[in-house]
Amino acid sequence: MSDVPHASMLAKLKDIKGLKQLFMAALLLYALLLDADCPAWAKTVVVAALLYLLNPFDAMPDPVIWAGYIDDLGVLLSAIATLSNVIKPHHHASASQMHNEI
Repeated sequence: MSDVPHASMLAKLKDIKGLKQLFMAALLLYALLLDADCPAWAKTVVVAALLYLLNPFDAMPDPVIWAGYIDDLGVLLSAIATLSNVIKPHHHASASQMHNEI
């Protein structure tokens, strides 16, 4: 089995139509996590949401094509809604920059 470069895999994932919103939501939360000024309670919400995304044993298994990511997107969007007062324009800019660098 050949090794797929990490950057190459992420570049392909970011362009899949159904996954782009999921990818951008994850990047936005990750940008918030990297912000030193982000309150601890908000980072707890971010970590919980990102762990749910990474956990293969969730409400809808990820191998179920497309449908497996609907619950992940719901969790990420719920976290973003919860953190709407904490998320600032520079977090969106950082997420976009990360997206463009991949």
